[in-house]
Amino acid sequence: MSLKVTTFSSKGRVTRIYGYKTKRIHHLQSDNQLRTFLLLEWDDRVKNIKENIELKDLEATIDNIENLRLDKFSNNENVELFQLHTNFLITVNKGEGEELIAISVKSLSELERKTAIEKMEIERRYWKAKGIKFYVITEKEIDKQLVDNIKWIREALIDKSIKNKPELAEKLYFFLQKHVDKKLVNVFELFEVEEDIKEGTALFIFRYLLGIKEVSVDMKKSIDLNEKVADFIKF
Repeated sequence: MSLKVTTFSSKGRVTRIYGYKTKRIHHLQSDNQLRTFLLLEWDDRVKNIKENIELKDLEATIDNIENLRLDKFSNNENVELFQLHTNFLITVNKGEGEELIAISVKSLSELERKTAIEKMEIERRYWKAKGIKFYVITEKEIDKQLVDNIKWIREALIDKSIKNKPELAEKLYFFLQKHVDKKLVNVFELFEVEEDIKEGTALFIFRYLLGIKEVSVDMKKSIDLNEKVADFIKF
């Protein structure tokens, strides 16, 4: 069973987001989970993303539970375990096949709490018993500039307001190649005049080109439209 944002209260900001790669709504429980999801979605090696995966049959799955503090995650009345979850289970293309990877997303402040450490140890042993790699991600591993750029780009992948988006994208691609000595903002203005389209459309289509990865930029830097095409874009 996957959790929804209404299943339990969260200390972080909860988000429902449509995944353009998975074609479904994902329910995320914190800003760091959202940022991690966006990074995973952007990565071409990641073929599928599942969130809030229940650790089913936990006690039967883990070989040795004697030194695990399962009592901290149990109902005091009948010693029944609460439902425990791992934030993400992703499918990764490894070239010669696919691999499942489990990911727990934590803030650095959470790692100062003994209960959080004990919960992660339960997760680690659970996924090890299943032969699945388990990783922990904190804000230290998250490049916020990269995430901000992904957010800016992905809207153009999902938005369906421009019906001839692929056609315009192809035209803009070659138009950019013709004007590599000009600033991006000026190329967009020229393109909109030539195609007789409304202001802002060229920038939207450029975001789409980045999203489908027909062109690329340094995603870890702020996107500056005053840069020359030749200095900024890789075709």
